[in-house]
Amino acid sequence: MKPTSQSEYTRRIERVIAAVTKNLEQEQELPSTATLAAVANFSPFHFMRVYRALAGESLGATVQRLRLARAAHLLTESAAPISEIAGRAGFETPQAFARAFRQHFGVAPSDARTADLAIATVGVSPVAVDANSVIRVDVVALKPFRVVVMNTQGSYSTLDAVYRGLYEWMARRGVVESIEGIWGVPKHDRRDTPEADYAFDCCLATSAEPPAGEGVALGELGGGAYLRCLHQGSFDRLEESHDALLRDLLSRPEWQLRDAPILQEYLNDPDVTPVEELRTHVYLPVRHPETVLER
Repeated sequence: MKPTSQSEYTRRIERVIAAVTKNLEQEQELPSTATLAAVANFSPFHFMRVYRALAGESLGATVQRLRLARAAHLLTESAAPISEIAGRAGFETPQAFARAFRQHFGVAPSDARTADLAIATVGVSPVAVDANSVIRVDVVALKPFRVVVMNTQGSYSTLDAVYRGLYEWMARRGVVESIEGIWGVPKHDRRDTPEADYAFDCCLATSAEPPAGEGVALGELGGGAYLRCLHQGSFDRLEESHDALLRDLLSRPEWQLRDAPILQEYLNDPDVTPVEELRTHVYLPVRHPETVLER
């Protein structure tokens, strides 16, 4: 893999914005996530996370700003009804358009035609990819290990109860002493995912092999190289450590992301540990031809 500079990452983000802008101007359906990932030359598996880490905002936030810029242009350059402009800019209802427009520009769409509305070119300022990361990042190899896993979808706040249920499930099978660690696999970024759609795998590493059942399955995590950092503090800010790891990766052009999930290893018990003292290892899957440290 050839070294990739900050300017190259900027160009990749700009290509995504150009692709979305073109479709909005032509009033076509927006490109799919897979298409935009290809435009930016990133794997679809991690594209949404990489975009946010580089751009400093979600792809959805960028698209919203592009829609509003398009609408503002139509308002000032045409006499089309506001309801028509809302639809042409991609808003589902005129009411949703009016709320978003007022929040962004500070005026109602109906007043925009007479206001001296400044329509800035929409872009993003990619977050700096710094080779001298402010977080400590280790390169480790995780041997594959067995886990019992319960897939969840919905509120993040219910995960504590799911983990307690997993412990009880292990206790009923007489294998609670085999538990070797507490792990989690976030399938989405909570900042960008509706709560009802948020998927997360609750996992307990185990040396036993209990029969699956009652919504609990056996699985395997690890296998391969990872960048690892230590997140200290609230679980609510774990995505910030995901961003930091992704930016650290992009400062190491010899490394590449693997199409495998980010892993979280919880090092202490949140039921008895103050929030500010919580410690979580975050693992980002990567590949590299050279030897890495074995965990």
